[in-house]
Amino acid sequence: MPIYEFRCDDCRRRVEIYTQGFSPPSGKICPHCGSSNLTRIFSSFALRRSKNDTSVYDDILSDSKLTRGLMQNDPRALAEWSRKMSHAADEDITPESEELMDRLDHGEDVSDVIEEMKPPELRGED
Repeated sequence: MPIYEFRCDDCRRRVEIYTQGFSPPSGKICPHCGSSNLTRIFSSFALRRSKNDTSVYDDILSDSKLTRGLMQNDPRALAEWSRKMSHAADEDITPESEELMDRLDHGEDVSDVIEEMKPPELRGED
């Protein structure tokens, strides 16, 4: 479950909003003052590293173009980041993941793609 972080422009507090799926939440409200005047901020995150692979992760995290794309919710950046992280972790990419990343490379919205890739019984269809 992704956590999106925002700064309330009225009370200046940091706000965390939990979501299901990968789309930023809509109807954001500051739980401290009730304002909807929130600005998304870059969140920190943790990476699992071994002693030998720090340079791979550092290269990924220092890619300013990639980081900007992720901050702007660019699906192409998410696909690139996913591929680089899988490669760095020496993980195999499943056919489903490859399809998802190919569709993101073509600019499709990640939430729409994930919904369409669900089996019909999980989409509420018969």
